[in-house]
Order: sequence, then C-alpha cells, then structure tokens
Amino acid sequence: MQVPTYEFGGSGPVIHLAGANGFPPQTYQPVFQPLTTQYRVVSLLPRPLWRMPPPPEHLYHWRQMAGDLLSGLRLLDLTDVVAVGHSMGGVFSLLAALDEPSRFRALVLLDPTLLPPHILLGVRAMRAVGLEERLPLVQGALRRRTAFESTEAAYEYWRGKPLFADWPDETVRLYAESMTRPDGNGGVVLAWPPEWEARVYQTVPTDVWEHVAKLDGLLPVLVVRGSETDAFVEASARKFRELVPQADMVVVEGHGHLFPHSAPDETRGIIRGWLAGL
Repeated sequence: MQVPTYEFGGSGPVIHLAGANGFPPQTYQPVFQPLTTQYRVVSLLPRPLWRMPPPPEHLYHWRQMAGDLLSGLRLLDLTDVVAVGHSMGGVFSLLAALDEPSRFRALVLLDPTLLPPHILLGVRAMRAVGLEERLPLVQGALRRRTAFESTEAAYEYWRGKPLFADWPDETVRLYAESMTRPDGNGGVVLAWPPEWEARVYQTVPTDVWEHVAKLDGLLPVLVVRGSETDAFVEASARKFRELVPQADMVVVEGHGHLFPHSAPDETRGIIRGWLAGL
C-alpha cells in the first residue's frame, strides 16, 4: 500500500509528524520547517487526505491508522524515527511504536487525545447502544461549512472564528490553503471531508489506557500539554505519569489543545531541546 507523503524537507535523523484530526500537515510548518536544518521531517498523510480514500465507514479503530503509519515507514525504509504526534496523531503514533518499537528512536506526544477513563466509559456506553453519532465533536464536525467562493474567502471565514483567535495570520492562511481544494467550478471545498472528521471522533479508542501502560521503559517519551487544554486534561496527565513515570512532561502555559499552532516557536523549542538531550 502506497501512503502519500508530505515532505517538509531536510536531511539527517528522521522526524515523522502525525497531526490532529482535521489539521493537514502543512498547518504545522511554523513548528517543523525550521527543524529541517537538523532533521528530515516527513508526514505520511492520514486517510482523509488520500486522493482516493476508502469510505469513512471502513475505519473501526485508530489502530488502522497506526498500521498505515507503519506501512508507510516500511515503504520509505525509515528507521530510528522520532515519532511526533499531535492529538489523534499522538495516539496512533503511540500505537505504532508499541507494535514496532525497533523502528522508533523516541516518541513525542503533543496534547494526545487520551481522555480520562470515566469519559471513555461514557463513550463506550453510547457506542454500545448505537448513539456514538450524538457525541458533541461528531455533531460539530458534521455541521462544518464545506464550500467557499475562494481560498481567500475561506481564510477570512476562519480568521474570524474563535477557534483560531490566538493563531498567527500565517498559520490560519496555511490552514485555508491546505484544508481546501478546487471544486471544479471556480470555488473550493474542504479537502478533509466532514464525514471523515466525524468518523475519526466516532472511533476514538476506549481501550487506550491499556496501551499507554505498555510504554513504560520501552523508549524515550516526551509529553507536552497546553495548560488550557480540554483534551489531555490534568486527570489524564496524572494517570500518564503513574503509568509511564520515566516520561518527561512539559506544559505550555496559556495555550490550549492547539498550542502547536498558536505557539509554534515555543513548541519547536521544547521539541528541539528535548531531542538534543537524548
């Protein structure tokens, strides 16, 4: 299976980026482009961004995305990889590292989607009775605006949204450019379909903490969380410390779940400094 790849550039030790649900790798350029002076930075595109992706309904567990990642790394013959994953990408990078630890040098988790056990229990209960489509994030994804007159119109629309309020203009523009594609009639549509974004939220793994426990002592791990995050909350951070006491943990003060986008320089500095100490 050929997994399409986005190359940030560079040469030397390999960093692989796995991004968040609904955020193309180009939106992470402010963090990773400067690192290409020391590293080769690549990102295997997630299924929603493939030219001909399978139907969203074929995704049942994020472990499948971990499999995509490993397949792509094998095809590219990449080893000794520093796996950097944000949000969803942190979780399936973790799963890939557990499945094939010899391929990885280290694991960097940026606000991974490791929800507290009581929340996951609720998700499991809703899934058991077929109500996972009613999860708030699923409903929000399905309500997304899907078409714009132009990329510039998309930029202006997203620039005014509260979600992007603390993003630099450059990063919002990267989002608008990478998150849209021509519709064939002069306008643009979402490159990451809402149905795919919703499906990813529907299939959040509820057994994830069983896998986290296997990380202890496996390879160097850095976890970075935003102090204002609503994803990797303090309860999750405490549980992670209990299960993986050897992991390093850093907090980006004053930023939320999307701190790689709102605080790219600080995020890059944390990653660069930690890697220098390996």
